[in-house]
Amino acid sequence: MTKEKDFFQTFCNLSQALGTAATVEELLTLIVESAKEAMKGKASCLFLADQKKDVFVPKAQTGLSDNYLHANPLKAKKVVSALKDKGCLVFEDATADPRLEHHEAKKAEGIASILTVPVMVEDRCIGVLSLYTAEQRSFSDDDIFFLSALANSGGIALKKARLIERIEKNSILFLDLASAINSSLEIKKVLHNL
Repeated sequence: MTKEKDFFQTFCNLSQALGTAATVEELLTLIVESAKEAMKGKASCLFLADQKKDVFVPKAQTGLSDNYLHANPLKAKKVVSALKDKGCLVFEDATADPRLEHHEAKKAEGIASILTVPVMVEDRCIGVLSLYTAEQRSFSDDDIFFLSALANSGGIALKKARLIERIEKNSILFLDLASAINSSLEIKKVLHNL
């Protein structure tokens, strides 16, 4: 199958699966697994922004060890700035590229090349999606476009999933409040419950 058919098939499968993902974690896992499989990578990781600490935190991954993921947090402002300038970050030789740190950890993990794209929601970068390869690789415009589209689709689905979780939580709070109010006819007790 050609790369274009692989990418198209991945989007079709992902579109169907996004509607059935029960949790945010399942949704994120679908995204990283789709990226790795369609692009024939070694691994993939989705990092989401932690605004307070100015880092991207790994939230879903496939193919990377826990030791590697927690060894070097990505500085959010630095990465976002670079992504705004270029649209993506390509590291053809991740074990020697001077823009990257921890070259030995990358060698030990078996990482040769990295492609990183932003996860955008309403013109705001909420995270990054990275693809890791075991062999050095040049990424084509189609590769970059596909991974970016996958990241942005995931960002939209993530926003929707978070909104649904918030609505469900608020509905439960409202039902608990209504139940507490209806539990008594005494005005003091009703006001206390409110």
